[in-house]
Amino acid sequence: MNETKPDFWESLSPAQAAIVTVLVPSLYLLALVVAWFSPKHFGFGIRPLVYAGFTVGLSGVVLWIVAMIHLGKSLAVLPGGERLVTHGVYKVLRHPVYLGIDMTLFGLFLAVGSTVGMIYFFVVVLPLNIIRSRFEEKALLQKFGDPYKTYRQQTWF
Repeated sequence: MNETKPDFWESLSPAQAAIVTVLVPSLYLLALVVAWFSPKHFGFGIRPLVYAGFTVGLSGVVLWIVAMIHLGKSLAVLPGGERLVTHGVYKVLRHPVYLGIDMTLFGLFLAVGSTVGMIYFFVVVLPLNIIRSRFEEKALLQKFGDPYKTYRQQTWF
């Protein structure tokens, strides 16, 4: 018999899934708390970095919102969904929400010149989104198979 082991997300109990559903977004919220309370040196003393950070951050917010709109009812903290979303920004990017989050927080920390924020971004946020995207890829590949393989080959991160 060739049994497949359950997907990581499917193996979570309802209580564990609830914890992950609350914990993951809390780590992004914590990034904002870090930015608010950590010492700031706007643009790290380089005024154009303030504008660059603001531009990157604002672009990230727009990408993040547009991606969530395109996801519609497929939007969830844990991977799942009943259909493969391949329209809008998902025609080019597989994980625009994660990229939008990354751009938003990186831009924010750059603009306010927060060294602690930058460390938090590179140690917590970026690895979290890479790990989440890998789990999501695995879940979507398991659920959708060849159509997802084709989609993955035609898109960037």
